[in-house]
Amino acid sequence: MELILVRHGVAEDPGPRTRWGDEPRELTAEGAERMRRAAAGLAAIGVAPEVIVTSPLPRCRQTAEIIRAAVGGTLEPDDRMRPGMDPDELVDILIGHPGVGCLLACGHQPDLSDALAALTGALVPFRKGGAAMVDLPAPRMGAGTLTAVLPPKVLRALAR
Repeated sequence: MELILVRHGVAEDPGPRTRWGDEPRELTAEGAERMRRAAAGLAAIGVAPEVIVTSPLPRCRQTAEIIRAAVGGTLEPDDRMRPGMDPDELVDILIGHPGVGCLLACGHQPDLSDALAALTGALVPFRKGGAAMVDLPAPRMGAGTLTAVLPPKVLRALAR
């Protein structure tokens, strides 16, 4: 399986509308536009997920919808992708998709860095809108090979 991990795009700052928690935050207009260009970069390098699993939080769901519009795939919100995801939960998600050749997972920090480290041993920080690609012959810890780190600037440049 090819696994692509993507951090959500730039979201609105916590403020009066979100005073009761972090969950309602949405992408800013600029964050959505940057994400559209980053998604075009994913399309330019041939990313074609069959499934896009996303945190159900608005900023992730919006990011995943933008990516799906650019590269296709079936969108699946999954509560296990919420902030605080344990790497074992990502493995469980992968196990639940046998036969899928390419899965894209849209989530939060530091969860994505933790999952990537558990799967590959690589320590990579994710910027908002950035991605990492993993060759994963089996859905288990330590089985993956990091094949690409794609910061958001690189993805947007690839779209040109």
